[in-house]
Amino acid sequence: MTVPPILGHVNSLFPHIKKDWWKKLYNETYLLTNGDCVEIPAITEAECNELVRIPCVQQLLQTPESQIKVLDLCCGQGRHSINLAKRFPSVSFRGVDQSSYLLGLAQERAIAEGVQGNTIFQEGDFRHIPEADSSFDLVILLGNSFGHYHDEGDLQSLREVSRVLKPGGIFIIDYVDGSWIRSNFSPSGWEWLEGQKTLIACRERELSPDKTLLATREIVIDLESPRVLQDSFYSVRLYNMEEMDNLLKKVGLRRQAEDGLQLITPTREGTIDMGMMERRQLVVAHKPAESKGANALDEDAGVYVHPNLVQYYDSHKGRSLKVFAPVPAGTTILADVPYALTPSLDPSRPDDLICSNLKCRQRMTQSKESVRCQRNCIRDVAWCNIDCRTADQARHDFECAWLKIQGENLRQNEGEYTFAMIWTILRLLAGRHLELQAGSKPSKLYSWEDRFKRGWESVDLLLGNREQWPQTQIQHWKRLAEQYLAHDIGSDLNLNEMLDLICKEESNSFGLYPGETGIFPIPDPPVGRGSHYGLGIYPRATIFNHSCMPNVTWKPDSNGRMVFTTSRNLAAGEECLICYFDLPKYVDVKTRQSLVQENFLFSCACERCTQELAEEQ
Repeated sequence: MTVPPILGHVNSLFPHIKKDWWKKLYNETYLLTNGDCVEIPAITEAECNELVRIPCVQQLLQTPESQIKVLDLCCGQGRHSINLAKRFPSVSFRGVDQSSYLLGLAQERAIAEGVQGNTIFQEGDFRHIPEADSSFDLVILLGNSFGHYHDEGDLQSLREVSRVLKPGGIFIIDYVDGSWIRSNFSPSGWEWLEGQKTLIACRERELSPDKTLLATREIVIDLESPRVLQDSFYSVRLYNMEEMDNLLKKVGLRRQAEDGLQLITPTREGTIDMGMMERRQLVVAHKPAESKGANALDEDAGVYVHPNLVQYYDSHKGRSLKVFAPVPAGTTILADVPYALTPSLDPSRPDDLICSNLKCRQRMTQSKESVRCQRNCIRDVAWCNIDCRTADQARHDFECAWLKIQGENLRQNEGEYTFAMIWTILRLLAGRHLELQAGSKPSKLYSWEDRFKRGWESVDLLLGNREQWPQTQIQHWKRLAEQYLAHDIGSDLNLNEMLDLICKEESNSFGLYPGETGIFPIPDPPVGRGSHYGLGIYPRATIFNHSCMPNVTWKPDSNGRMVFTTSRNLAAGEECLICYFDLPKYVDVKTRQSLVQENFLFSCACERCTQELAEEQ
C-alpha cells in the first residue's frame, strides 16, 4: 500500500473530494474501517431475515416453478447474495460491483459456502448495469451504497434498475437516512478498528451549506509504525423519504410504503464510530406489470393486503374485517387504491390539487408543477406532467364535456359539497365505462382476490343504506340525479340506479387529510388530522367498521393510497376497527353519537360509548 502524503488540517473537506472517489475507497482497508460495521455473520443473517419477511419478497423467492433471478447491486464481498443463495438454491443470484478486490472475496466465499452454482459475481458500474432489459425479478441495493454519484448520477442509476427489472419486479434499497443524519450530525468521530490492536480511524465530517451532501475525511493511523495508512475524502448525497419517493417515480417505480423499514445497525462494545451506517431507510418498490387485461383495473396493482387480514360477515354489522392470526402494533394491514378520486379545492390554496391520473394520484401544491386540460373544462382538473395527462386521456374524455358545461354551474348553484359528490359519481361512472369498453375481466391477477373483489365489482358490493336515509335527503339526491346525471353522460345506468350510486358514495367515501385519523388514546395536547384536500371511494377500505376507540389508524400516502396501520397489538380473531371522524374534534359521547347517526346512519355501541353513556345516566 502506498503511504499517502501528509496533508494536515484543511478548512473544508469538499475541495479535496475527487470525482470518482469510490474507485479507490473499497479496498482491504475498507473492510476494517467501514465494512466492519456489518462484517459480522449475525448482522448479515438478521438483515437477510428482514428481507425475506417482506411479503412480496417471500412470495417471490419461494416460487416453486420458474427460476427466479436476483441482481445484487454494489454487492461488495457478496454477504447478502451468499446468505440468500444458501437458503434458496433454486434462485439465481448475480452480484455486480466496481471493486475487483471485494468481488474476489465474494467469489472465494461463495466457493467456501458451496453456492458457486447459483451465484455469479462480475465487475460493473451501477450507472451502466451490464445486463439486458427486463432480466431480473428482484434487484437489491443494500449496505448504504446509494448517493455516491449525486443527483443526476443517482437518477441514472435508478433508471438502470428500472430497465433491468422485469414488469412486476421488485426493487429493494437501503440508504443513509438523510433526515436523521441532519438532525444528529456529528462533526467528528474515532474508533479502534475491529480486531486490530494498533490501528485507529479518525473521521471529520462536514455538511454542505444546503445540507444535501455529507463529506467525510477518514484518516487511518498505525500506531505501531507510527504512520498514516490512509487519508481519504468522500461525500454522499443525503436523501429524505420524499426525495427518494420522487426519484423512484421519475424512473417508473412505485414505492410500497407498507413494506418500508428503518434499519438501526447494532452497536458493539468499546469505542466505535457508526457514522452513516447507524440509521438507514429500507424502501421497497415495484415496477408496474404490463397489463394483459382491462386497463381500467391496472391501478389495483397498488393494493396491499396483509396475509392475516380477512373479510367476514357479521349478522349485526354486515361485512367486517378481522385478523386470523396475531398482528403487532405498527403493522400496515391494508393499503387501498381509490376507484374514484376528486380534489377538494380550498379557495385559500387554489393550487393544492391531486393528479387526475388515477394511476398516479400525486398531490400537487404548485401551479408550475401541473398540466391542465387542453379544452379548459374546469380548474380542478390537472396532471403532474404530460405523460400523466396522456395516460389518463380516455378516462378524462368521459367527464370533460360534462365538466365544461355543468361543472361551474353545479358548483355555484348547489355548493362545493354537492359539486364534489356529483363529480365523484361521474368519476365512478368513468371507471365503469372503461371496464365495459375493455370487455371481459381478465383472470385472477393478485394474491388478495380470493378475499376481496376488484374493479367495478368492488364498487357494486358497497351498501348505500337507501332505506335508512331521510326521505327529504333522498328526494334532494333524486333531483340532483335528474338534473345533472340523467342526460349526456354516456352511462347506461337508469335514474334509480344513479340514485343508488349516490347513496353508496355518501355512505362509503373517505376524506383525504394530511394527518392520521383515529389515533387513540387521544394525545395530550390533541393533534388534529388537518384540512381536507380530497375525496375518494376506496372499495376494500369501506369494509372497516367504526369504533370510538379504534385499533387501526388511517392516512393517505403521497400517491393517494389509503394506508391502514394497527395502533396496538391485535390478537387472532380480533376485529379491525377504525374511527370514521377526527376524534380530537368530537370528545363528548353525545356529540359523537349524534355525528355517527346523522352521517353514517347507526348508533355507535363501542365499549367507550357504552361506558360513557352508562356513566351519564
